Amino acid sequence: MSIGKVVSMSSRLVTAIAPSSKPFFEKLLRQGQLMKRAFYYFNDARLVIKYMHWEGPEIEHEKLRAELIFQYHKLEKGLCMPGPKRFFGADPAKATLSLIRRWHEQGFRKDSTIYLGAIEALRSYRAHIDLYPPQSDGAQGLAQDIDTLLKQHLDILVDLRTPMPHGTALATDFESLTRLMLLRRSVRSYTSQEVDIGVLRECINSAQYSPSACNRQPWRVHIYTQADLITALLQLQNGNHGFGHQLSRLLIITVDMKSFFDGTERHEPYIDGGLFSMSLILALQAHGISSCCLNWCVKPDTDVKAHLVGAIPEHERIVMYLAVGHAAADAMVPRSARKGDQEIVQLH
Repeated sequence: MSIGKVVSMSSRLVTAIAPSSKPFFEKLLRQGQLMKRAFYYFNDARLVIKYMHWEGPEIEHEKLRAELIFQYHKLEKGLCMPGPKRFFGADPAKATLSLIRRWHEQGFRKDSTIYLGAIEALRSYRAHIDLYPPQSDGAQGLAQDIDTLLKQHLDILVDLRTPMPHGTALATDFESLTRLMLLRRSVRSYTSQEVDIGVLRECINSAQYSPSACNRQPWRVHIYTQADLITALLQLQNGNHGFGHQLSRLLIITVDMKSFFDGTERHEPYIDGGLFSMSLILALQAHGISSCCLNWCVKPDTDVKAHLVGAIPEHERIVMYLAVGHAAADAMVPRSARKGDQEIVQLH
């Protein structure tokens, strides 16, 4: 018998004898429930310790890719900084070269956009070195090392050249975005028409341009199309009752914890995953596809079940379920009044 049940039974017995003690035991029960839920953080800590690190003898593709992006993105950002130009970035450049060597040793694909993006970042950085050469002995030989690598990559990939000019939005872009934001509502009434997988992929590719910490793009999208599997997954989520049975497509958005270097980034999976999710939702809306965000506020054991049922690796944290479909002709949505800016803005 659990401690909570013992406390509950004891409180009923005591309050039957002394009714005045009821508020005390009610408070005790509330505190007990809060303490029980606080233990959920132990599971979060376990996953952070297990997966959020890049050190170790084993070389995993996801970790190596994340660290490569992390390092060469420093060079990209440095090339875009305002003010007087100077030499910079010896350490991230050396780290990028080292990671590329490890990439070669592991036989990972050299047509990966991440790998090729690193090459183009080094190519631009090498041109910067010619204009602003290093002054310290510690950076000597860096240009030669980069040249040795670039000899293997003589073709310049224009689509991946970095940095690039900043684009300017048009007035109509804001109007279009505002219209999408106003049209976007959580829809709970769908037709039986299936959403085309190709269209989903197109929307996902568009959402790929969402910002993320050091551009690591840690999100993943699991698409479910089998009715029995969708039903099993929805049974683990408590916000789809009354309409979940209509879905022919269910998306689960996750974030790979191996993309992060340690526990200081423990909140980043949800930040990056949330940014991607909103971009995806707007991309879907622009395609005429409706959606409904389904929260993932569950106990750790329910989270484990969802990973098993959905064949989702443990190192991917579930950010949310996303119901997608074509809205029924007579679908109604909540008005969902929004707070005014005076309620949410604090001008400092």
